[in-house]
Amino acid sequence: MVGQPEIFDWPATLSPTDISIRAPSKTVGLTTSVNESVQAVPSIRPPFRMTLEFETLFGPEVLAWRAMIASLEGRANRLRIPLFDMWFAARDRQIAAGLAPHSDGTGFSDGALYATSDVEGVTVTGVQGQRTITADFSGYAGADLDALLQAGLYFGLHDQPYIATAVAWADSVATIRCSPTLRIDYVDQPLRLRPVMIAGLTDDEGGELTLKRGRWGGPTLELVERFDGPLP
Repeated sequence: MVGQPEIFDWPATLSPTDISIRAPSKTVGLTTSVNESVQAVPSIRPPFRMTLEFETLFGPEVLAWRAMIASLEGRANRLRIPLFDMWFAARDRQIAAGLAPHSDGTGFSDGALYATSDVEGVTVTGVQGQRTITADFSGYAGADLDALLQAGLYFGLHDQPYIATAVAWADSVATIRCSPTLRIDYVDQPLRLRPVMIAGLTDDEGGELTLKRGRWGGPTLELVERFDGPLP
């Protein structure tokens, strides 16, 4: 019996200098007719892919890199990695427009509330294969909603990233067309504007780090989205 892979969090000390995030783009049924017309349809929910390039790792960064790659054990284990992209989500000041109270619903004595690191109270319900979803941002009615979520931004449901390809607002309710289609059924699943992805190496030899003069190096890492279990 094959054991479940372990999932490790991305080391906070490692920040790439160059990033390429490739949204699902695989097609199937590619055919060419006699008049050279091409017919193809998207593959069912293919994975995201990422390329991360690092300019110079030195000292503690080298050790963090080594520990991370060793923990992956080739393609056996996985990383929970944030989508490193300056355009990946709304800025902190926009997200903080929805402030949170204490667990009992009260604020501080002066009426202040906690600033949140991600949106709260925004949920999504949908079925596998659904392309368009809705989300109610009523708790953020005073914010610039277009800045919170717009076409081209990533968002997350659980540990699975999506990209918004179109967003239409009706008051505080967003109708979102997403890619890929929903991977699984969701019921009141919290929506994230700080998405993460469960990813693994594309091959067992990935993550090689060559140290110049035995001290520093600039590796490149190729990752592909992995899933906790087989998708229906």
